[in-house]
Amino acid sequence: MVADTISAAKRAAAEDDADAWDGLNEFVLLVAEKLAPKFAQDEIRTEFAKLREMTRSAGFDLRPEFSSEGVEALVRVRLLPLEEPKIPLSEEITALEADFARLGLDVATTCYQQAVDSFVDGRFLAANGQLRSMFEAVVIHFAVVNGFNSTQQGDGGRAIGYLKDKGFPPPDDGGNFIHGLWKITHTSGPHPGTTDAGEVHFRMLAITGAARYLIDRFAPPTP
Repeated sequence: MVADTISAAKRAAAEDDADAWDGLNEFVLLVAEKLAPKFAQDEIRTEFAKLREMTRSAGFDLRPEFSSEGVEALVRVRLLPLEEPKIPLSEEITALEADFARLGLDVATTCYQQAVDSFVDGRFLAANGQLRSMFEAVVIHFAVVNGFNSTQQGDGGRAIGYLKDKGFPPPDDGGNFIHGLWKITHTSGPHPGTTDAGEVHFRMLAITGAARYLIDRFAPPTP
């Protein structure tokens, strides 16, 4: 009966039935909330990991939040979108912003939010600059984690060079993409007429994806 109900809800949600969509989200969260407080049991951790991977494949991430008393004290489980906020913007943060907060990347958070706001407002040049600043903050953070000594503001160029020399990540395993994207962020900057909505949207997707990749590779959230 449960399986039949879920199948019917999935079909309805695929046809843009808002109630079915909300019901499916609530069902996933209820299951996650039952599993999350039992992380001490290996089989439960595995089942939660499976559920989380399924939601990630659909573009969302499950994030349990615990109080300082430990995993038994579950506060809530959130279902956060992995991609940039939908337009018009809602008040819901994305999984990327949640990770920025977890890692203390306040500059990246601010620049990311400003980039989205600028894109929505049609200020494409500003969006490009803010996306570049966000990416630079992320790159510097992971360069420092891997032994880089950041001495001044705007160390993004030295940081990306350091990562490249150290092979973080390996060239054929994301490194070439990260380094190539860094070069792309320095084109079509503050000069009128050098960018358009399509290019900014590409940068939004690519830089969001690159930041997501680096976090999942070097500092993944706990399940």
